[in-house]
Amino acid sequence: MTQATARRFDARPDRLDLRDLPYRAPLRSLPAVYPPNDEVDRFIASYVAQGLVLDQGNQGACTGFGLACVTNYLFWTRHIQDDVKVPFLPVSPRMLYELAKRYDEWPGVDYEGSSCRGALKGWHKHGVCSQDEWPYVLGKDGTPKFVRPGAKWAEDAARRPLGVYYRIDRNSVVDLQAAIVNIGAIYVSATAHDGWDALAAKRATAAPKKHADLNDIAPITDPRSRGGHAFALVGYNERGFVVQNSWGTKWGASGFAVLPYDDWIVNATDAWACALGVPAFVRATGKASARPMVASRWRVGRGGSLTGLDRSTRQDDNPADDPWPLDHPFAHKPYEPWSTDSAYRHTLVTGNNGELAATDFTRDAGDKEGLAEEIVRIAPQQWMPAQDKVLKVVVYAHGGLNSEDESIKRIRVLGPCFEANGVYPVFMTWKTGVGETLSQIAQDCAARVLGDEAARSKGILDALGDAKDRAVEALAHVLGKGLWTEMRGNAADSVQTGHGLDLLLRNLAALADDLAQKGKTLELHLAGHSAGSILLGHFVSAAAGAQGAAGAPPLRVRTTTLFAAACSSAFANAHYVAAADAGVLNLSSLWLYVLSDANEKSDALPSPSLPAYGKSLLYLVSRALDDVRKMPLLGMERAQRADYEQDDDQWDAGQLAEIQRWRARWPGAKPALLRTVDTPEVITTKANDHIASSHGSFDNNIDAVGETIARIRGARLVAPLEWLDY
Repeated sequence: MTQATARRFDARPDRLDLRDLPYRAPLRSLPAVYPPNDEVDRFIASYVAQGLVLDQGNQGACTGFGLACVTNYLFWTRHIQDDVKVPFLPVSPRMLYELAKRYDEWPGVDYEGSSCRGALKGWHKHGVCSQDEWPYVLGKDGTPKFVRPGAKWAEDAARRPLGVYYRIDRNSVVDLQAAIVNIGAIYVSATAHDGWDALAAKRATAAPKKHADLNDIAPITDPRSRGGHAFALVGYNERGFVVQNSWGTKWGASGFAVLPYDDWIVNATDAWACALGVPAFVRATGKASARPMVASRWRVGRGGSLTGLDRSTRQDDNPADDPWPLDHPFAHKPYEPWSTDSAYRHTLVTGNNGELAATDFTRDAGDKEGLAEEIVRIAPQQWMPAQDKVLKVVVYAHGGLNSEDESIKRIRVLGPCFEANGVYPVFMTWKTGVGETLSQIAQDCAARVLGDEAARSKGILDALGDAKDRAVEALAHVLGKGLWTEMRGNAADSVQTGHGLDLLLRNLAALADDLAQKGKTLELHLAGHSAGSILLGHFVSAAAGAQGAAGAPPLRVRTTTLFAAACSSAFANAHYVAAADAGVLNLSSLWLYVLSDANEKSDALPSPSLPAYGKSLLYLVSRALDDVRKMPLLGMERAQRADYEQDDDQWDAGQLAEIQRWRARWPGAKPALLRTVDTPEVITTKANDHIASSHGSFDNNIDAVGETIARIRGARLVAPLEWLDY
């Protein structure tokens, strides 16, 4: 097998995305060939002489290498034209490839193929550092070896931002030619084949000095040789497009060849025009000095970019390049929101099957152990004051209602509230939240039952009341139960070896052991919202199961706080009660925050202003999405009341014994353990701003969050909480 056919062709076509901006060619006449022959020698031959032709080895990393080809070529032509005297630094294909895997359209990162759009998104959000800062290392056998970037990669990457990028109609040869003339190089993907292999040589070939020095890629002869490949187009002539490849100087004319137009039209998949951006400095509101922007090693949310600024920031400490989720003045400065980077440094994100998401792209995508160790074991010890003897850690499990981006915004606000009060928070969140999807399902179900016009009328929806809700529940049982079941399955799978909860548990145990060796103690607390109660239930069961493991230090949970718990009473018995029996937690230190039943029934999906479903999410789960209809859920007030524990009209008859068992074990008769929100609104700010009491309002509720932190702290807050109105 020759060099080219041994390579992996796995650039994936971009999925349709209507948000892509189309390229519009400027109105100008095109030259017959581009670049002119004298510039082939000036730009391409010198490019080869500079050692800029890349070789991706046998890894399917062409999305990173193809974009690096484009980026290097654009910077090189600028370097030559501007007669820059400083040494030229090529960009890092490793960084672009890692970004492509994080931002492409497919779940996970444990594969080699990726998409052009993903690579461009990554460059847009993070810039790209030099090859020196983050090299692409190959072993003697051509197998790549992952190395982490150098210490200055983030500052360096911010010096090379992407300006703009547009999708080009791949079927329009003229648009492609115009983009090449307008910009200098474009980023494309196509199906490569054995015709590409025919240009492989045993030794480096001469660099082209004119178009005639470029050989054509031969037609396909073996259909089995086909595979996706990303590369750069840096010119054209009467025969076809000039390809800059990433297979080293033994391919084509030192890495360059001509792709005939007919081959392109048949095999093209994607084409993008992208332009270099301008490094920027940012100045905080009211400050005279400015600082350079710095790239993030964590995922940047939807709509964010390296050079994007938000003009809505007004507070002096609120950065325009990473604005707070809220823009208020803080009397107690330690309560000011974290940066997005800080939020990710405290967060484990789980995806399908409860696997830990590779949120830090400067780590090998497979290094989940290292990521969890840094977040759960190492960082808390670095934060702990040297004189302290007890490290208070709270594991806060988000409810799965929001997307990763929205959860991170909440963590930016909640995290400092814990940290400023001497509690180190570790957050668990879901890569994809189901709350928005379930709300949409409820709305769609109402539309199916009543018709679109009726569904748009709040008055009609209110008038129909329970009859409409029962119809929505029946349809939601069909359309939404699988989604809820999958989410619970992901939580259960998270305790598998190497998955999210398993890594959390093992690193907490290691943290406890590290502290014990220093004569210090780990004090562990749990808090969870909605479906977070399911994650924490599996966590305490895993902790109970690990108690007898050889060398495993026992973990003890000091307090547990559950807001609007979406787990069933049966689940609570199987996990929380069982964990209490194993000595992992104390049911006398388990607090439940619930909405009053009146508030549950005043809540609605997607919102009280448009009640497609006229009750809370927990009611929809109980009556449509869980294993049986009318499943008692731990976070519903009626599941904690004696007058309903034998009510088979409220609950499924087969579940009544589970309610009774829970109530017999949990000392919920203590008023302090069951905290019922019976007011129609909750306070969210120190200015007494209010929002409706709803399933999603608990982490906005200053009283509930403040009580929880004070309870964990074991003392009054260092200062009253100020703003939770994100």
